[in-house]
Amino acid sequence: MILAVDIGNTNVNVGSFAGKRLASHFCIDNSSFINQKAKLPVKSSLLNESKNIVVASVNPDIESLFYKFLGKNHKKKTVKIGREIKLRIPTLIENPQTVGIDRLLNALAAYRRTRTATIVIDFGTAITVDIVSKKGEFLGGLILPGIKTSAYALNRQTALLPNVEIKRPKKIIGKNSEDAIKAGIYYGTVGSVNHIIKELKGVYGDLEYTVSTGGDAKILKREIPEIDKFIPRLTLEGIRLAFEENLNS
Repeated sequence: MILAVDIGNTNVNVGSFAGKRLASHFCIDNSSFINQKAKLPVKSSLLNESKNIVVASVNPDIESLFYKFLGKNHKKKTVKIGREIKLRIPTLIENPQTVGIDRLLNALAAYRRTRTATIVIDFGTAITVDIVSKKGEFLGGLILPGIKTSAYALNRQTALLPNVEIKRPKKIIGKNSEDAIKAGIYYGTVGSVNHIIKELKGVYGDLEYTVSTGGDAKILKREIPEIDKFIPRLTLEGIRLAFEENLNS
């Protein structure tokens, strides 16, 4: 059994794998680490039963706090993707060391499922749209603000606009500021992603699948018909695959 830990910009996602099966999963808000109130919502035996704790991180500050939390509560050795664990995916971009490890893990996991050229979309704090070639090469992609990030930015950068929770609006035209923001961000994001997929398929004609993941995918995917498959814990799956492929290499 391994414990896969995905340290992101908003949350720390933890998944326990028994072989290839995701046996359990939980999520801890990053603010709980900052406030030193982080708790495991399951019995600590989950950590004790795991032979390996495998970490992937795009948030160095929370990563440091997570290691401190782990050291206080559990004496377990960790290995990190990109340090002890090397990813078995060719990365054909400028400065490969600067690409977010979550994007590479998503690409790895998606390609291992499709075995062909694939678009991989992660609807998180940032929305990433990446492509993998038929040979399994990471070719790069696009990054745009996630829906919560867009809502937060509008609230922080204006004097009067409220911070709202983005849901699918009942009407495309808002009759008040909150509904106008909801409609603008929701349909603006849907329109952007639909257009990006269309453009990518126009440039790269062999893209056969579109896979999505991320916390906000459920809100948006119904409006994006080109998405073939929604995989909720794709990054955790990528962590497991990276660890296993490293052991078997």
